[in-house]
Amino acid sequence: MSSSTKVANQEKHARSAAQPQRPAPPGPLKPTRARRRPALIALGLALVALSVLASVYVTSMLGETQRVLAITAPVPRGTEIESTHIGVVELPTGPTSLKSLPAAQFEQIVDQGKVATTDLRSGQLLTEDSFADELQPPAGRSIVGIALAANQMPAGNTLQPGDAVRVVETPATGGEPPAEAPFTISATVLGVTESTLADQKVVDVEVASNNAAALAARAATGRVALVIDAVGAG
Repeated sequence: MSSSTKVANQEKHARSAAQPQRPAPPGPLKPTRARRRPALIALGLALVALSVLASVYVTSMLGETQRVLAITAPVPRGTEIESTHIGVVELPTGPTSLKSLPAAQFEQIVDQGKVATTDLRSGQLLTEDSFADELQPPAGRSIVGIALAANQMPAGNTLQPGDAVRVVETPATGGEPPAEAPFTISATVLGVTESTLADQKVVDVEVASNNAAALAARAATGRVALVIDAVGAG
């Protein structure tokens, strides 16, 4: 080999060593698997199951109905309810605040002397509060309200509807007791409510209509006392 050829080869090798080496291209990436959390999977399945159950429940409830009683013709207050006044309608079964009566009670209400306790209109549902055996007060009876303080009625006794009582006229404060038997009216307690005046209660009593005016006049003076004769005997 000539010296010129040897020199040329050495220069070629020098140039090759001076040039930067290019890195080899990266190989294909290995696919990675996403980690599945068992708790999240279980939660998702539970939510799906609950949704399905809720849909089934709603669908089944909407598909079921109940037969109840409704007013089909106007019934004025105090009028006896007849078979021409009420009919049967179907309502969806489900939670409701309506206190409707089932259709099975039809014969227990119509043509049985039940009277409307308020004006009933066509289309409204019949409820237990819509009727009664008779209106209060019945014919020949009246209701009078009496405001009484604690010293005008027996202590320790809780008045209840139906209690038989007497309302007795009392003398003026500091006055002498009457020489004769005081004015007295027999009555039946209908209810007791708290008065807006301090330490007083209003007792609603039912009396004979011919005694109502006299009792109301005496109750207005505050000079009356209530005597309990029998509990629940009214």
